[in-house]
Amino acid sequence: MSLLPMSPLLGEAGYDGAVSLVLIANDDVSIKRLSYEDLRAIYSLRRVRWPNGVAIHPLVLDVDGDLHRRFCREFLNVYPHQLKKGWDRMEYTGRATAPDQALNEDALVRMIRRTSGAIGYVSRDTVGESAHIISISE
Repeated sequence: MSLLPMSPLLGEAGYDGAVSLVLIANDDVSIKRLSYEDLRAIYSLRRVRWPNGVAIHPLVLDVDGDLHRRFCREFLNVYPHQLKKGWDRMEYTGRATAPDQALNEDALVRMIRRTSGAIGYVSRDTVGESAHIISISE
């Protein structure tokens, strides 16, 4: 499983005292670095394949939850309702399917491990030591 630290400004506890977030991906995702622009394209369902041709499967936590809200605001620079509205539009037009939601962080990690091309975000404490941390660029 690959990990992307969510921001160069966030340390282990985050700049606001909150737990830092990391972006995790299935082992078949071969990227080492992802830009914020790439991340927005993935979660707005505009980017659908990884460079190696594997389909991208973005996964999310509860869309009404605090971690999802933080992820949207801090790393996608959108409000959760704006992101969901975009997903609804993509589904309605038949261009994409909204990301699957996990009930909690542990479930999200399990979903990512078993889903080819999957990507998602969790708190740093949720990720095991076997995970590989990679950087995110501006």
